[in-house]
Amino acid sequence: MKKKTMLAGLLLVMGLMFALAGCGGSGESSDAGAAAAQPSGSEISFQATDLDGNAVDSGELFAGSKITMINIWGTYCGPCIEEMPELEKINKEYADQGVRVVGLLVDVTDTDDTMLAEAESIVRDTGVTYPSLKSWEGCGDQFPASAIPTTYFVDSSGKLVGEPIVGADVMSYRQTLDELLAK
Repeated sequence: MKKKTMLAGLLLVMGLMFALAGCGGSGESSDAGAAAAQPSGSEISFQATDLDGNAVDSGELFAGSKITMINIWGTYCGPCIEEMPELEKINKEYADQGVRVVGLLVDVTDTDDTMLAEAESIVRDTGVTYPSLKSWEGCGDQFPASAIPTTYFVDSSGKLVGEPIVGADVMSYRQTLDELLAK
């Protein structure tokens, strides 16, 4: 009986740790699950495709906003999906200050869109209007994530600013945005 109670307690603690940290890396479907974060000031440049199939150039994407929040998510990640309505609120509330939210989907790529219908359903069901990009070859080098969600902040010139936030932490997103906008 003690073993069952201890095992149940251990499983509960592990489950809570998982929920607080977010979901694990993306497995083999994308390279967005790389290890260490890029340092602040690193330049970001890419060509990608959004979920609607539109081409996206990072230079144009970043130039249109003072700060772009890149939120890395996956269709299999409960915390990612749960925070999406809050990210939509941030996208709308901070828009007049020059902030834009962009999703980066780890399990829908330019070469594998098996989960595209699921991703589109999640976006629709959560009411998200901000764009989500498909992963591209090399995106894990520019936006490494040991777990998802991971959120990066990029300035209008395409340079990383601030520190990435690992895990679903809406208050930290807001605090980071407020600090970056105050500079």
